[in-house]
Amino acid sequence: AAAAEAPQQQLSYWREQLADVATLDLPTDRTRPAVQTFVGDSYGLEIPPELCRALKRLSRENGLTLAMLLLAGWQILLSRYSGQDDIAVGSPIANRTQEALEPLIGCFVNTLVLRTDLSGDPTIEEVLRRVRDVSLSAYENQDLPFEQVVEVLNPRRDLSRHPLFQVIFAMQNVPREALRLGDLEIGQLRLPATTTGFDLELHFVEYADRLVGG
Repeated sequence: AAAAEAPQQQLSYWREQLADVATLDLPTDRTRPAVQTFVGDSYGLEIPPELCRALKRLSRENGLTLAMLLLAGWQILLSRYSGQDDIAVGSPIANRTQEALEPLIGCFVNTLVLRTDLSGDPTIEEVLRRVRDVSLSAYENQDLPFEQVVEVLNPRRDLSRHPLFQVIFAMQNVPREALRLGDLEIGQLRLPATTTGFDLELHFVEYADRLVGG
């Protein structure tokens, strides 16, 4: 019975959490096309070791993960540029909630909508608390596929925008082992992105002493 009730409970959570979610309206230097074009570009960035250590220390002091701290900064930035205080960001998650799923081959990825209320001129500490609470609640209700959330909420469709959220935040912190093929030296090649399904995306990969992203 409990297993049967779980999907309904998660549906109720997302129905309440994303009710009347605002469309993020970022300022642009040209008119938005009536139909989304998916044409994009990319810009690389890196957070150096000293700043990375400071961010990790700040996240520990406030009882949240580094990803939550970066998300909070991202949502504050989006709020300042848009002039809005209802900020919803899409975030992909591995969705491997059971240890038995970790070694399996396949795509389990799901997308969560992390919606933070930044109204009331909150302090940084209060923003971090809100982002932490929103994130933890979303993680507890991550089993419901995003497509099903969209179907249930049935938001007003707009061919120029992605439904429910228009901006992405993604962070990878999975340890990467060096690939060895005999005497070959293997390295990573960064390829620029030229397409996107969203208005804006922020990606980070966490290494031992720095954050690399774009």
